[in-house]
Amino acid sequence: MSKLQNIQALRGVAVLCVVLFHLVIIEGKYAEGAALLPGWLRFGMFGVDLFFVISGFVMATVARGKFRQLKESLLFLYHRVSRIYPLYWVYTTLALIVFLVQPSWVNSSQGNRVDIVASYLLLPSGFLPLIPVGWTLVHEMYFYIVFFFLLFLPEKFLAPAMLAWGAIIAFSGFPAWNPFIRVALHPLTLEFIAGCLLGIHYYNFKPLKMHGYPLVAIASLGLFAAVMGYTRYNSETGLSPLDLAQALYYGIPAVVIVFCVVHAERNGVVLPNFLIQPGNASYSIYLSHLFTMNVVGRAWKLAGWDSSLGNIAALTAAFALALIVGFLSYRFVEMPLLKATRRVTSRSFRHHDPPNIDKEVSPPPQRG
Repeated sequence: MSKLQNIQALRGVAVLCVVLFHLVIIEGKYAEGAALLPGWLRFGMFGVDLFFVISGFVMATVARGKFRQLKESLLFLYHRVSRIYPLYWVYTTLALIVFLVQPSWVNSSQGNRVDIVASYLLLPSGFLPLIPVGWTLVHEMYFYIVFFFLLFLPEKFLAPAMLAWGAIIAFSGFPAWNPFIRVALHPLTLEFIAGCLLGIHYYNFKPLKMHGYPLVAIASLGLFAAVMGYTRYNSETGLSPLDLAQALYYGIPAVVIVFCVVHAERNGVVLPNFLIQPGNASYSIYLSHLFTMNVVGRAWKLAGWDSSLGNIAALTAAFALALIVGFLSYRFVEMPLLKATRRVTSRSFRHHDPPNIDKEVSPPPQRG
């Protein structure tokens, strides 16, 4: 059975956006001369919002037919935990070693303070994790835990439960006094919920009667809308949305993009392979790219390349090496770890699983 390649391509788009966002940060941190990269590239943090919508879509699709089954619910949770933690622990341990050797290189934006236990367990905390991008994984694990409990409902109640969950968040006022409450009621969760609803719609309604290429064009406009959302709300900090209104400026374009590209594939249009391949390696790229780019940045500063040509060379090297290291991590670290965890699944549940459940998002049967 064919798989949804466009979801993998969107992961590629999302991780490339995040890498571009951090490339701007790296240039500002290490470059001696005038910045070459335009400030609007900071919109790339939108990739996080796109990841959240994709995650919701995938969760709703891989859970189909598995509700009210204890074994399947436990298998779902195991797959999520084993997908997130092993590779994350590899890079967290690397960051911990750096922190123990040179504390000033880790979490400098918060006075080099870290909560090591919270970092390893992805618990809400007042500090960023040892790997700064790990803050998004704190939200991911919260999504998965709540979704795990929703699996004990009848499947027909999933959409109403999602709508109720979203209503609670929308009307909560976004309290920020406690890290756990902050994560539980954060507006970014609305993006995960929206992705789940997209997944439910995708498998329960007829395909759009629209050619795939116009859908891809609309998705491209969604990406442009994200740039506009950045210029409206985050032109100074470049941070991801922190309140409901800002979340909508990023979340709505992400929903439009996911909706359009999955239906474009239904209508015969698959996004190019140069996006699908980074999508396959997106988790490794996401976790490793800051390490790689900071190494290049420090070499850049030591070399004293303060010319425009030097900046171009360093930025190109940082971007290219971030992708190369990410692909190598995917091939030689992530995939072996994932296969090992799936072997545990096979023995424990007497059930053979594919090496990467995130890719197991199949198109629904065609309706007449």
